[in-house]
Amino acid sequence: MRQAFWGFMLIVSMFVGKAWATETVWFGNSAATRVLYINSALDLASFEPILHEFVAQYPYIKVAYHDVNTLDLYHLTIKEHKKPKASLVISSAMDLHLKLVNDGYAQSYQSSFTDRLPDSFKWRNQLFAFSLEPIVMLVNKNAFPGEMPEDRQSLLQTIRQNEKVMTKRIGTYDIRQSGVGYLLASQDARQADVTWGRLLEAFGSHDVQTYCCTHDIIDDVASGKLVLGYNLLGSYASQRAQDDDRLKMILPKDYTLMLMRAALIPKGAPNAEDAGLFLDFLLSDNSQKMMQNQGLLFPIWPDLNNQNDPFVVNAPGPTGVIELDQQLLVGRDYAKQKRFIRNWEMALEISDED
Repeated sequence: MRQAFWGFMLIVSMFVGKAWATETVWFGNSAATRVLYINSALDLASFEPILHEFVAQYPYIKVAYHDVNTLDLYHLTIKEHKKPKASLVISSAMDLHLKLVNDGYAQSYQSSFTDRLPDSFKWRNQLFAFSLEPIVMLVNKNAFPGEMPEDRQSLLQTIRQNEKVMTKRIGTYDIRQSGVGYLLASQDARQADVTWGRLLEAFGSHDVQTYCCTHDIIDDVASGKLVLGYNLLGSYASQRAQDDDRLKMILPKDYTLMLMRAALIPKGAPNAEDAGLFLDFLLSDNSQKMMQNQGLLFPIWPDLNNQNDPFVVNAPGPTGVIELDQQLLVGRDYAKQKRFIRNWEMALEISDED
């Protein structure tokens, strides 16, 4: 039985490397009697070891993992609300997840693991953070002109002084396609309205390239097509920078946004019991250590003994933690959201058809 189990795990590992983002990838023993469906905006490469460990500890559960863009994930959860397919939904778009809870699409869960979470890392016992990571810039060291930017102001100065090199070679999220991209842009506007406005203007006049997904930006920075990626998820950027000498990850000195990845159990979800078990597993000391030691994610409770660990946040300036509170819902008010996106389009000199 054990040989069959690990044989199946090997097949899954081979398949994962070739999986498209919208495919469902299975983990565990095919004969397992209980099924845990996870819809998630977390890249499988960063989550695969955790999923392997979970099904190894609970061999009677098999996991179906579906990787979905943050904005699509939000709409999918609403679309399936009358008969949810997912047992657990994971996203980095904290505001959209909070809105799902606020609109009644989640159910409550409580355990000794969720009880030990600080109040700022959970909401109504229905939304739970399990990682906290920096939002960063990623630079191609060979292609970037001059000194590496240490903050947004120095980036702005580099853009203005190197117009030819920087034109069409800065990448960031398309906030119309990316839920987390919208969240980060709106937080930038809150943190430093004047600097954000000037940066947007510079992005627009230098034909910034917009993307739906982090890894597409990182790939283009690594290839030299882009010289810089702006507002990227730190876990993905850190992983690539560790493996690629061409890349340097920068935590901006003026302020570094800190983002939580969070999970909820949809109301009426199948197998909510095992969804809670998996949530407890994510919050356990072993999983938190695994996130850090294997360079997967930035945990909520990092081991700070090694300050040089790339998965310990050593921000050179202030950090701005995006908190799970009602303020996030303000930015998702329909009229304000529509106005913010329109202003973003105008600043970047793109149309709603681009």
